[in-house]
Amino acid sequence: MRKIIFLVFISILSACTSNDANKVNLTESKSHLLLGLEFAQMKLFKNALEELDLAIKFNPKNPEIYRKKGLILFAMKRYDDAQVNFEKTIKIDPQDTQAHTNLGIIHYASGNKKEALKSWEKAVSLKNDDNDGKALNNIGNFYKADNNPKKAIEYYKRAITFEPNNTTFLNNLGEVYRLTGKLEEAETTLQKSLNIDPNGMLTQFNLGVFYNTKGETSKAIQSFQKSIQVNPSYLEAYYQLATTHLKVKNKESAKLLLEKALQVAPKNQKFKNLYDLVIAS
Repeated sequence: MRKIIFLVFISILSACTSNDANKVNLTESKSHLLLGLEFAQMKLFKNALEELDLAIKFNPKNPEIYRKKGLILFAMKRYDDAQVNFEKTIKIDPQDTQAHTNLGIIHYASGNKKEALKSWEKAVSLKNDDNDGKALNNIGNFYKADNNPKKAIEYYKRAITFEPNNTTFLNNLGEVYRLTGKLEEAETTLQKSLNIDPNGMLTQFNLGVFYNTKGETSKAIQSFQKSIQVNPSYLEAYYQLATTHLKVKNKESAKLLLEKALQVAPKNQKFKNLYDLVIAS
């Protein structure tokens, strides 16, 4: 149910003359890097890559540029090319924790989960800094998916020590607590996340699932409704809210919710199946 959630930061910059392409020029390189970042933020990825390539020409030994280029390629779903650039970053600077973390994400997205775990463990082992939280959270996600909640909880807790106010980490921890029957810890963790961000869509959603687990359907309905208010496009909240309405025999509300969801995703088989079930009942 939980989507693994991973954090991506992008950068990039402008045009230059071919005569200067082979000369190291830190000022020109930085200028192209910054412009590339602006393009990337506007999702103009092709322009962003062009600027990063120019930044590399002016400073080919700057590991940051390759890492930023890798992130853009990842956003374009060009995983093989992204991997090449993260590996170039690591070759230049083996201590670059972000590059190891990002390389792990590439491995995971490509289905190579064991290599992903190695990359994240490498990132954590290098040095203690604020990047460790992301790698630790990803390791927690790995163990959660691997049905090892004890290890998942261990790594989520370690991630939170680096970023105590990171609601993604708190949500992940709260969800695993719920799955393992530690309901008091789950509620405390999710409420802490909600205090940090009262408009947290995923926190409200997780609270809805939590209250359903406890059998408190009225609270679950309120939480799912709040989740939808924050993001009306979050389809899973519609599904969970519809099933909760069905638990309390509110067939009409469930039907209306499923119809709204099917307007957004008419080919979603899970919604179609439940809708057919409601209509037939």
